Amino acid sequence: MKITIRPKRGWRRVTFRIPDETFEKIGKLCERYDFRPEEAVRIILLHGYLDDDPEANETTFKRLKEEIARLDEELYELEGKWSPLKFRSYYIAMDNQNLAIQISAMIAENKRLREQLGLPKRDYSEAEEKIHYYLNFEGRE
Repeated sequence: MKITIRPKRGWRRVTFRIPDETFEKIGKLCERYDFRPEEAVRIILLHGYLDDDPEANETTFKRLKEEIARLDEELYELEGKWSPLKFRSYYIAMDNQNLAIQISAMIAENKRLREQLGLPKRDYSEAEEKIHYYLNFEGRE
């Protein structure tokens, strides 16, 4: 079996061969432990499981499956903590945008009233900078 690995960025790639009988063993173990062969080869290459005892294939896959299950549990726990924070921050950002729109309207009204009453103009540049900051939609998802 010939495998070619390409990086996420760049044009270089590495090609190597895995003997067919070894790949068949990997395929059988993947079937037995419910892995995809591509995933198993990636794990073997990235995490250095090539140095393990050849007779320890089944125990290696069991250990990997347990490790993946543990990491999945940890992922769900972190997701459970992260989701409410993301939800709250989104609504705080929406509140900030709403307030920025209201302040913008109040500044415009204040300018118009000061002009009608003949009062001197005021500098609202600091407030306008904040308004532009909260109404800037660039870089947001």
